[in-house]
Amino acid sequence: MDYMKWTPALEVGFAKIDEDHRELVAALNRLHLAMDLGKDKAELATVLNFLRDYTVSHFKTEEALMIQYGYPGAAAHFAAHATLVLKVCDFIVDFRAGRVAPTEALVEFLESWLVEHILGQDREFGDYLRARGVAA
Repeated sequence: MDYMKWTPALEVGFAKIDEDHRELVAALNRLHLAMDLGKDKAELATVLNFLRDYTVSHFKTEEALMIQYGYPGAAAHFAAHATLVLKVCDFIVDFRAGRVAPTEALVEFLESWLVEHILGQDREFGDYLRARGVAA
């Protein structure tokens, strides 16, 4: 059973962004499942690395669209992305060094950040694109 369910309420109305968000939810579910199953450090590292790498790739996609379409909220959006990536990278460094382990609190933080970001900044960006007639 999935930890986080994808719902239509999380759609921003731009197909590539929504597709990426679905994949991020799936990656969060894989992390939660790996933790629940007591997977070893190597497996957890693989899932964490995928989550980080896919997040960075997704953010690049969003940011390129923001530049392409002159989105006025781009700077704040970029800053939110950078802050999350730094937190995740710091966690991975600490995890590899044996100073921390993935916990329910980490998964809850990632879920909360993702939902708040999608329903806030990403939805605003989706509205901006649609208002300019950008095909989803």
